[in-house]
Amino acid sequence: MGSEESRAYVLVEIKGGKEEEFADEMLSKGLTADPVHGSFDAVIVLRGSMKDIDTKIMEIRKSPHVRRTETLVRSEMFDWEEISGRMNE
Repeated sequence: MGSEESRAYVLVEIKGGKEEEFADEMLSKGLTADPVHGSFDAVIVLRGSMKDIDTKIMEIRKSPHVRRTETLVRSEMFDWEEISGRMNE
């Protein structure tokens, strides 16, 4: 993926009662943490080079409010234009 723009989704489990502090901390870093229901408490979408994404992930993980994270990196497995064309047939 080199220098082309990539996208990653960082799933974050936040320590109980620290959701607001975590959201404020992420905003101060220029990131938006969207609250979600399920095994994780928030998701942050990162865009940029993989080097930039890795740097941002490390910043997120250093937060004293984070219990754990899981990162999903978007991949180009399919040609979406080709697939959508097939769906319209």
